[in-house]
Amino acid sequence: MLRLAVVTPNPVAADAIEILTMDSGAFQPCFKITPVPPAKEIARSLTAQNPAIVLLDLGDWIEAGGIAKEIQHSLPRTVIIGFRPRWDRAEQQKFEEAGILDLLPEPFSPGDIEAAAYEAIHRRYPLTHKNILAFIPAKAGGGCSTVALHVAAALAGANKKVLLVECDQRSGPLSIMLDLEKNKGLPELLQHQAEFMSPLEWRQFTAQHDGLDLLLSNPSRRGRLPSWADYYRLLLFVQKQYDYVIVDLPEVINQATAEFVRNARAVFIVSQPELPSLKLAKLRRIELESCEIPPENVNIIVNRWEKRRQPMENIEKAVDGKVFATLPNDYREVRDSMLETRLASPSSSFGKACEALAQNISGLPESPHVRPKFTLLRRLGTISTAGT
Repeated sequence: MLRLAVVTPNPVAADAIEILTMDSGAFQPCFKITPVPPAKEIARSLTAQNPAIVLLDLGDWIEAGGIAKEIQHSLPRTVIIGFRPRWDRAEQQKFEEAGILDLLPEPFSPGDIEAAAYEAIHRRYPLTHKNILAFIPAKAGGGCSTVALHVAAALAGANKKVLLVECDQRSGPLSIMLDLEKNKGLPELLQHQAEFMSPLEWRQFTAQHDGLDLLLSNPSRRGRLPSWADYYRLLLFVQKQYDYVIVDLPEVINQATAEFVRNARAVFIVSQPELPSLKLAKLRRIELESCEIPPENVNIIVNRWEKRRQPMENIEKAVDGKVFATLPNDYREVRDSMLETRLASPSSSFGKACEALAQNISGLPESPHVRPKFTLLRRLGTISTAGT
């Protein structure tokens, strides 16, 4: 969550804003400054709290301008969002010159605060990693996690630094498959400020397997539900640490996991060759495209495919599009690898196909990064708009 402080001379407004921000899972209200002391004293108090965001009352601009200047000097990484009932273009220009990244017209709702914070933070500190790859199952049980794991391992085997993030806190199987249930992982990481961790601290939360780093969920200790802010801060931290970030997602995209798919170079929907799974793969693709994910970034992978049983033209007709890759039904080798808590043999048909898939993925063209919009989260229907 993002630590948030409020600076306003109005104690009633300060209490109300604290309540509003608590309604969102993205914020941790950490400090209220009311009434307003001198600017240098405010900066000293905020330095001790180290908030990611400061909501600053702009009612008295002469005073607020001095406060904004002191905050920028003492906390250069903190994002300042101003609020007041109204302003004109000349005033807005003054606010921007003072380092205020976004403005909230009063009155505002929890969703308005979150939208302003979301766009201001992404504008100030954009995610620029070129190789985030997201894997989504068409339906549960289709082998998506197994595919993501083996593609990640194949990339790591090509001398790349690779992180595999498992995001299904309810049913994520990787810690069980690899006998890594005792390791710390995603549930524990969510209690920390990932953006500011040292490499040594980071190692406490990741597991290693065959040259691959894994950030695992664990169904036996789910922890709290993550927000988009949690995954944003995670990506901000790892984008300079790894060549590839592979994300194993549950089938339903929500406001948190949307942070991955929007910033992904490519999204892969993993389907089985059976009709229900293929039809759901088509539905998943439509859902992603309706969430502003470019169609060319969404790809279909068919797992457990047997050419003699299901012609490719039938599959592509069912998914209403081209299939990016197929993986063979190497049931015995995949089963044995799970029983022995290891990866499938690189010499097996499944291992070879995953290596070829990794090579194809590494050859995909780069997708231009587009500044994200909060409208996606609105469309996902997870942000409260009460009071708007």
